[in-house]
Amino acid sequence: MSDLTVGDLVAMRQLGCRTIAGSGGLDRLVVWAHSCELEDPWNWLSKDELLMTTGICVPADEASQVELIRHLAGAGIAGMAVGDDLKAPPLAEAMLAEADVLDFPVLTVSHSTPFSALGRTVAVASQSEQISRIARLSRLYEVARSATLAESSLLERLSEELGYGLHVVDVEFATEVLARETRIDAGTVRELCRRVQGRLDRLPARLAIDVGDAVVATAFALPTHRKCMLVADGTSDVDLDAFGLLHAQSLIGIEVERGTRERERDDEAGMALFLQIVDGTVGSDAAQPRLEQVGIADTEWVVIGFDAAHLRAVRTVLGDNEVGNLSCLLGEEGYLLLAADSMETVTTLLAEHIPHLGISGGTATIQRLPDSVRQARWALQAARADGSAVAEYSTAAPLFLPRTLTEAHFAARAVLGELIDHDEASQSQLIETLETFLTLDRSWAATAEKLMIHRQTLAYRLKRIEAITGRSTKSSADIASFWMALVAHRISRGGRD
Repeated sequence: MSDLTVGDLVAMRQLGCRTIAGSGGLDRLVVWAHSCELEDPWNWLSKDELLMTTGICVPADEASQVELIRHLAGAGIAGMAVGDDLKAPPLAEAMLAEADVLDFPVLTVSHSTPFSALGRTVAVASQSEQISRIARLSRLYEVARSATLAESSLLERLSEELGYGLHVVDVEFATEVLARETRIDAGTVRELCRRVQGRLDRLPARLAIDVGDAVVATAFALPTHRKCMLVADGTSDVDLDAFGLLHAQSLIGIEVERGTRERERDDEAGMALFLQIVDGTVGSDAAQPRLEQVGIADTEWVVIGFDAAHLRAVRTVLGDNEVGNLSCLLGEEGYLLLAADSMETVTTLLAEHIPHLGISGGTATIQRLPDSVRQARWALQAARADGSAVAEYSTAAPLFLPRTLTEAHFAARAVLGELIDHDEASQSQLIETLETFLTLDRSWAATAEKLMIHRQTLAYRLKRIEAITGRSTKSSADIASFWMALVAHRISRGGRD
């Protein structure tokens, strides 16, 4: 460990350094010198490192300059050396006074002294520290290699090596990724997610998490496609060596990406199986091995329906919580197959992210799962109709809609039967056109755009619909009948939409 201090650098006249504030801190150790012009340099340096800047990172206003000194001193930075090349804004008296109060050295460096001279001087004095860091780096990569061979996870082993409890949090969905045996406190997760809300596109490099009056953890952004942060437990702003932290972040980021890709492949394979089950093209014997892999074989199942837009949320939340399931998309809805005994847990987890869920009745027979999908669709329509978060098949009903699949079939046929038959006979899309037209509040422009047809084609189709059904798309009573029949038709039909 180097014994070089800020005062030693000032004493070396050839370096051209002069103290302008914080002389009470000249005995601070300097183990490295780092040039940084970012607006938050304290996030990019570690304890006992000297900040070298031309002044670009120094804000212009007095209050922000004072905050800069407080952040740097709070992070344990050795001092700040400002180049004397007229790029820095005027240093406010209040800033220099704050540096004196905190014993935080502020130096000016002659324009004739390149920062590389300062850096080389510190590097020569810190060679033993660099050797130590290289040894630590070697240990970190050995931990990553051996974690694949051991029962303990990479996070567990890196936590032991770095001396902090490490966790990975998906701040978009408030889930713990690569979960350890000891899980992070739920209050810490909530506070972290609250702090980064609205900043998911650019997560902060480093963020102290306060609960009450105390810092309980420190979070660091991870280089992953998912919105994840590495969280280190600690009752004060965690002092992790920047060199070791950078490599730990990379190792953990790689592990998160690897696990995410594996899960995505499993989800796609599961969707193919689920669709085959719904289509009736795979039997119990063929499905059994895959259901065993997922952990939902030889049990009673339920199917949960939700809006298709929420498929990623469903897969992320259940995957991070290690809930066995299969999921798929059928038209405008997504469906989830899982063990009945995990239903309450799943609905609790998903209710925070998805406005409406429809739950089928239970079944222990693979051949009955297509019926379960229709039941889940029916229940989802019930939840949408009365604004419920969760609706279960046969215990809730959409207002004015049939309560059973059989009734739904007859209700749809009563209004749309001739239209359905016409579509099947002539391969037309009149049902789709009517549903799109009503869903988009009878907007001609929006309907034509979504169906990718000309407005004249839309006009022709609507006239055909009115001629075949004997109902008008302008009459409120007929529109209500059309809409309810379309919902009943959507509930009653099975297979792919």
